[in-house]
Amino acid sequence: MDAQRITVDPDPFKPFFISQGFRIGDLILLSGQVGIDDSGNAVGVGDFDAQADQAMCNVQRALQAAGSDVDRIVKVTIYVTDMAYRPNVFALRQRWFKEPYPADTFVAVAALGRPDRLIEIDATALADGHVLA
Repeated sequence: MDAQRITVDPDPFKPFFISQGFRIGDLILLSGQVGIDDSGNAVGVGDFDAQADQAMCNVQRALQAAGSDVDRIVKVTIYVTDMAYRPNVFALRQRWFKEPYPADTFVAVAALGRPDRLIEIDATALADGHVLA
């Protein structure tokens, strides 16, 4: 089985030698997405909700480039720099996901790739088909 690289244009990950993700058979595995725009500029510095929504927009963009979408996500890992953002993460899940909600790992970390980043989200999704209840 081959792994097909997922690309977006422009690709804000290119300067960092990171792939957006890979499609392997019927699964899509994404790199962690953060609150940056298409050019790699920070969005929502100091604003958790703005960063979270931008990270999810980036997840959606990468999935769409692979022929999928957020409604096919089966697993997310959400990294935050402070568990005080827990209610914000619950609200984020409600804004972006519907039942059946994806499997989820929620982790607090000391830091992310840059000091201004408050959240990072990676995802695994179906390339084809539907997530059934």
